[in-house]
Amino acid sequence: MSSEALPSAASSAPSRSAVHVLCWAGFAVFTLYLLWVNNSYYHANTRTPTYDEAWYLETSLHLYHRLTRGSLAEFLEAYRHAFGVKAPLISVLPLPLYLLFGTSYPSALLVNSFFLVIINIYLFLLARRLFSAEVGLAATVFYQTMPLACGLSRAVLTEYGLAALVIVWLYYLAASERLSRGPANFALGVVLGLGLLMKILFPAFIAGPFLLVGMLRRRNPPSPPAERFWLWRICARRPFAAIAMPGLAIAATWYAFHLAELLRFAWQSSYGEIGENYAGGGLVAWVLRFLNEGTGCYYAAALLVLGAAALAASRHRARWDFRAWFLLAWLLPPLVAIAAGRNHLIRFILPLLPVFAIALAAAIFSLGRRWILQAALALLVAIVPQRLYAALSYFPHGAGHEHAVRYGPFILFSRDLGWAHPPVFEESWGQQRLLAALHRLSATAARSQYAIVAVEHVYLNANLLSYLNAYEEYPLLFTTPGYAESSLDRAIDRIYSFDARFLILGEGFRDLPPFLNRLNGDLQAAVARGELPFHLEATVDLTHQMKALLYERDAPWKSIPPGADAPAPSHSQPADFIGGVRFLGYDWARRDSRLWQISYYWTTTSRVGQDYRITVDFIRGGHTLLTRDHEIASGHHPFREWAPGEIIVETAPVYFPPGSSGPIEARLQLTPWGLGPAQPLASGHGPAVVLRLSE
Repeated sequence: MSSEALPSAASSAPSRSAVHVLCWAGFAVFTLYLLWVNNSYYHANTRTPTYDEAWYLETSLHLYHRLTRGSLAEFLEAYRHAFGVKAPLISVLPLPLYLLFGTSYPSALLVNSFFLVIINIYLFLLARRLFSAEVGLAATVFYQTMPLACGLSRAVLTEYGLAALVIVWLYYLAASERLSRGPANFALGVVLGLGLLMKILFPAFIAGPFLLVGMLRRRNPPSPPAERFWLWRICARRPFAAIAMPGLAIAATWYAFHLAELLRFAWQSSYGEIGENYAGGGLVAWVLRFLNEGTGCYYAAALLVLGAAALAASRHRARWDFRAWFLLAWLLPPLVAIAAGRNHLIRFILPLLPVFAIALAAAIFSLGRRWILQAALALLVAIVPQRLYAALSYFPHGAGHEHAVRYGPFILFSRDLGWAHPPVFEESWGQQRLLAALHRLSATAARSQYAIVAVEHVYLNANLLSYLNAYEEYPLLFTTPGYAESSLDRAIDRIYSFDARFLILGEGFRDLPPFLNRLNGDLQAAVARGELPFHLEATVDLTHQMKALLYERDAPWKSIPPGADAPAPSHSQPADFIGGVRFLGYDWARRDSRLWQISYYWTTTSRVGQDYRITVDFIRGGHTLLTRDHEIASGHHPFREWAPGEIIVETAPVYFPPGSSGPIEARLQLTPWGLGPAQPLASGHGPAVVLRLSE
């Protein structure tokens, strides 16, 4: 990669202006082609997004609802609290598209169409600045038809946008002329802030080239050009401040509230226990995925052969110049860091693939002196990847069961290359039926109810249900028994700590990710043994013999007719509410090592004309440990149906988190069903009955 290797203006080559026109025309046609293919794919593919993609989409819908149904202050608050362990930009970007095209999955995917255009423009400009326009065009074609770039351009994940921002940042770094250009320096700061909001790993992909340019600047200080605009003059004189200040200001809108927890999660995800779950077979398996699912074996082989030929052809005049060091600084530090980590998810390497695309294009256009032959070679190199790109973009013709073409462990052709695969047409699963069942059971809840999802399947998991629920905004929250949790005791503690009302287990599932599905059977056995206070409420058929088992937390109650012998509460504490409802007292006892149990005794002194909701706050030392908001008898026996003198006894388990001590009190209130203040006590001492509970 020497300056002598640049395409020469030999007599056989067209003029440089003609080459530029041809390259820009080819660039425009290729970009429009990619947009058309991806837009067709977005609408043809009916596979439901899941896992991280579902999490991003759920958050984007939540932000959209706060913006359109709430206020700007509510939106900003939701943005500030988004994720906690993941940067939020990927969920903010779909919002204008939702406003224009509606809140659909294809609408969110149009974010990738925007990134596709950005990648093409800036990759073309960067490679043109480093080498030539024809290298820029070829690099753009090579990169966008690599399997990983193709696949991730069709999913709402951070890596495709991250790659776009890395390319933009590196272009402005190269265009800054050793950080001497004010507008370029300011642009670097803005893109730095956006890159951090896209993913915390953004600095890892830009640090090498930035240090290289910084060393070149120190060795050979540039003379800042005369900028007309005052801001550009300041940015040219103080480049590091010009980059840091806007970058940190933009990133701080979210990082100021989450930096510590995000750093811990990022470390655990890359080098800790979380990353270990995504090791994927070790370094050798990762290298094979890099070749098969990342660059594609054809491009890797072409780079190996043509790169070696280019080096051999220029062995007498090759030298290491800025371009070679720039590409190596871009590639090696993050590549080594990823390879050395425990987490070998292949999508992390996407921002590095432009290096291979540029290197291959530069090698092609350094071979020989006839421009037409170089262009023909570039076209030949792109033919087979274009065939593969087409196979990964459309429904298969005929039976559609072409076998993968392999050479040993290397995949030369396949319709399934990790993230890259043809669109999938699938009939709707039963997730909506499951949500409808949950909504029927929780429709009268005054606050959101937790459902613990013990299955981590591509079509049934907490992230997916949260995303689907975000469209309707039912009062439901979904979580898991713990990420990759293997301890039944810890899972049960988590169920109690969330005060979960529902437990969702699976039946008939196959091919489950083993490290995420260790407790489905154990939790079902714990329910059967009576160790978990849940009962089977519904069985929802999903598909292919797979079912979701919906359990609801026990809320037993019994009715004692007027005049019949009724048990007395162990703690008698009569209190009359205005409206005819009387609280008689309560029982309080330890159920097991984790749980306490409380029973409430109620009656009425006269006919009650409306229904009420019961709210109980359990408080220790001024801190609320648990809030229960429910209907008596789970809504099956409303107050207006009670006969005067009828007694209702309802029982509920109560869990307090470990590590705290001291007396506990429960403040019990009645609230009219609907809007209104808490129902006052007839004695005039406020709306709450205070229960003193021992532990």
